Amino acid sequence: MFRDSEAAARAIERLSASAGVDLAPLLNEVLARNPLPDLALTNLERWANATGSPSLHLSQLVDLAGRVPMLLSLLGASQPLADALIQNPELASLVLEPGGIGKPLTVERLLAEGRRLLAAASGQAYALDRLRYLRQRTIVPIVVADLSEFWDQEMVWRALSDLADALLKLTMEAIWPPFARLKELPEEPPVAVIAFGKLGGRELNYSSDVDLVYVAKDDIDERTERELARFCEAYGRALSEKMGRGSLYRVDLRLRPYGAAGAIVRRERAVESYYRLYAEPWEAQALLRSRVVVGDWLAPRWEELVGQIAFPPVMSESNLREMADTRVRIEEIAQGDDLKRGPGGIRDAEFLVQALQMAHGGNDPSLRAPATLEAARALAEADILEPAAARAIVEGYTFLRKLEHRLQLGGDQQTHTMPEDPARRAVLARTMGYHDAGALSRALGRHRRTIGTLYRSILRLDSDGSDARSVVGSRSGTHAPTLLAWFDALPEAEAFYEVLRDNEGSLTRVLRILREAPRLVDNFRSNLTLTEELLSGEIEETPERLPEPSRSDFTRTLARWTLHDGFPLEQALAEIGDAAVLANLSPGIDVIALGSLGLEETGPGSDLDLLFLTDGDQAAAERAAQETLTKIDQAAREGAPFRADLRLRPEGGKGLLARTYEGLLTYAARDMETWERFALGHARLIAGSPKALDAVRYVARERPVDREELADLKRMKRRIETERVRPAHVRRDVKLGRGGLNDIEWLVRLVEMVHPGDRATSSRMHDRIVALAEGGHFNLFERDALLEARRWLLDLRHRLWLMDIEGDLLPENPERLARLAQVLWLEDANALLRRHTEITDRVRTLYETGVERL
Repeated sequence: MFRDSEAAARAIERLSASAGVDLAPLLNEVLARNPLPDLALTNLERWANATGSPSLHLSQLVDLAGRVPMLLSLLGASQPLADALIQNPELASLVLEPGGIGKPLTVERLLAEGRRLLAAASGQAYALDRLRYLRQRTIVPIVVADLSEFWDQEMVWRALSDLADALLKLTMEAIWPPFARLKELPEEPPVAVIAFGKLGGRELNYSSDVDLVYVAKDDIDERTERELARFCEAYGRALSEKMGRGSLYRVDLRLRPYGAAGAIVRRERAVESYYRLYAEPWEAQALLRSRVVVGDWLAPRWEELVGQIAFPPVMSESNLREMADTRVRIEEIAQGDDLKRGPGGIRDAEFLVQALQMAHGGNDPSLRAPATLEAARALAEADILEPAAARAIVEGYTFLRKLEHRLQLGGDQQTHTMPEDPARRAVLARTMGYHDAGALSRALGRHRRTIGTLYRSILRLDSDGSDARSVVGSRSGTHAPTLLAWFDALPEAEAFYEVLRDNEGSLTRVLRILREAPRLVDNFRSNLTLTEELLSGEIEETPERLPEPSRSDFTRTLARWTLHDGFPLEQALAEIGDAAVLANLSPGIDVIALGSLGLEETGPGSDLDLLFLTDGDQAAAERAAQETLTKIDQAAREGAPFRADLRLRPEGGKGLLARTYEGLLTYAARDMETWERFALGHARLIAGSPKALDAVRYVARERPVDREELADLKRMKRRIETERVRPAHVRRDVKLGRGGLNDIEWLVRLVEMVHPGDRATSSRMHDRIVALAEGGHFNLFERDALLEARRWLLDLRHRLWLMDIEGDLLPENPERLARLAQVLWLEDANALLRRHTEITDRVRTLYETGVERL
């Protein structure tokens, strides 16, 4: 673990002696998971000594053991940040104290805190020092939230950008007043600061330059314009000069009109004239990711300019080709391991998205988002990008930017090149969550190949030809970019293209997956065996169930359902879910399935709703339950298809993980609420004694609900409809909306709770509806209508997931609706909407009349 084990042992001994408690078990356990344990340990000792009372602070680490990994991850990840923590040891409280890492601070909160610091500053130098302190203090929780993955990457980029926005504003507030007084200039600065590039798109790196352009008001005189040029130079120095706490930001002004040869600041009209008359296509592209950061007076006019220049009504082919040629020239001089400029790198993803925005954004303002990922999603929503292509861009860009961040954290340097040194590559791999450098390199290569293929094929930069790849691409129509990205990522890609060219059945199966299940494409692309099975047709055969299910089993099952009508998808997925539990089950507990798993209506987006019981020692069962959950979650992190969810257990998230049979019965008799009995009605035994299922069924069915309890349940159903479903989604939500799956489930369960003796022994909803009809609670029309609606709604929900349409919502986009209608073998989008409305109206009527009869 340590490069010098003896030196590390001595350091831990010193720390333990200072703390007055043996820290070795804690530190050895935590540092074993740290990519740079030697550096983290050295910096921990430096930080402790800097506190002035190391004994007190080190002794507290034992009580804060759960947060020590975050502190050591920070101390080992970045020497500049570790130095900042040692310079300001009190900042460790942001990591160690509960609540220190919360949501990112807003620009408004940062401005308020910065103004408080500036108000107490005497002199400009001290004011700039205070702003550097604010940056240090704000960066610490951002880095910890990033390394600990409390925030996703977009939140990290946005937090860094919001911090930069605030510091640019605060720097203006700190240095303009004394400059204005000295030069007898207006109290309000007549200059605006425009952010371009990553800051303009709110996607800033830890070590990014800030690309700025200064724009002056039109009504200033010549003297003021000259003084503003001097001020802008001073403003840049205030941001970039290193002081005791370092610099705020390196400033890059090369994107201003006429570049390095242009004036540092220009008036509004001059800037507008430049962009309208002289701007190159790449400058119009750069304008896409620009926004006013300081000087709100300019914002409306600037947004209008961006809309007119960056998003023309029609984008010429020559402009696109010129932009692409510029990109090729940059790529030619980039090193092979350059994450930013190399083939399939960050710039290719950004260029592709921006080119599509410029081509289509003139007629659709929803496509004008300056942030890359937001724009990619908008392009998919508008059916300009296929969902699978958009997902690949989002995942690849996120991966590359995260890797770029990890590279830059080490030395606060603006680097984009992978290190050549094997030891440094191994450390980088661990910071990214990979076991070794080889695994990281394979993931990097896969993402870069995918982005590169999408970039070339969507922008039609590939050369034409009669080779197998070109033939397959021409036969694939609008699916060509995603198909090419899929197979280009595989070894021996040309052999696969020859199979697709020569075997119509293979290409048909691939195109059905692309058309009907684009969400599976990533799984196929990353698994050579799965792709081979799809091409050969073997994937349509019934596979042997593995003892421990994998994402491959999950993908095979969903592909079989896509390719074969009538395949029992919910039952097959429930079997995979059961197997996932059994493969990770610790002995000593019984496992009951609840929710969709209990119903055997498991969908591709479902969690595993579980309840743990025991006829033995409760404390031992609690430990076994925790071990089981940990193993299931670990398997999910490593690619298994499902996660566990225990929120339906008695007392919900506050309850015990495992209960004894007697404990369950006692709780039911004394404290159980009616909704908890409702949730237990879908119970099914996965593992353990049948007595466990008997105990749950007894609680769920022991007696009919009374009128008051029934009224409580009806009120809960109304709350779900009003609080969990937005008004605009009432007709579109397949699960919770009007006439959705929830209405069927609630109707059946309420009838069962009023008439507990008439329900089926099976937990399956189909069997329970039939049993209630046989008991006289539904007539034959109602029975058949409920069964037909349930099948429609389940199939529709699965289709939405597979087609990458999030949220169980029927899409509003006409193109997506039409594509969904085609998959469901309906004439058009209107036919789909009519069919869905007929079914959900019928279900809602059955629900309301059925509940009224109770």
